[in-house]
Amino acid sequence: MSKYGYVLSFILLLLFQIIIVNSVSLWGIITPMVYILFILILPFQTPRWLVVLLGFLMGFSVDMFTGVLGLHAIASGLIAFLRMPIINVIPSKVTFEEHLRPILWDMHFKWYFQYVLYLTLIHHIVYYFLEAMSFDNFLLVLGIALLNVAFTVLLLMLFQVIFFKASKRY
Repeated sequence: MSKYGYVLSFILLLLFQIIIVNSVSLWGIITPMVYILFILILPFQTPRWLVVLLGFLMGFSVDMFTGVLGLHAIASGLIAFLRMPIINVIPSKVTFEEHLRPILWDMHFKWYFQYVLYLTLIHHIVYYFLEAMSFDNFLLVLGIALLNVAFTVLLLMLFQVIFFKASKRY
């Protein structure tokens, strides 16, 4: 994907999150956060400072349109910062070659599922506990975060199947 493709992904995921996903709330508590897919699909070779900056900008952009200044920016910036350490922790049979991207079709299901699950879990736990600003209802907040993780991971995997294809090998 070219840099213009990533710019387009940024814009489309932001608009999808703001216009469609934020308007739909299942049972009043489940609102998937598909915009984090932008952080997840950035190439392996992207410098860490750029991933963190782009993650923060995506989160801040969502914050600007949702009126919860700072929550998305902090959670997105954190997963952008932790992305490479998480990638390095997940065992892979595939070598990280220059042409590969961290997507389902390049990295295989097990690896990609762990990658999406770990980063989504971190993002949502940070987001929902910052939103609650308390550990008084720890189990309730954790339950809401985990429900949102499940729906977000499901949507992110669905997006991978529908919108992404394997990288060209050479």
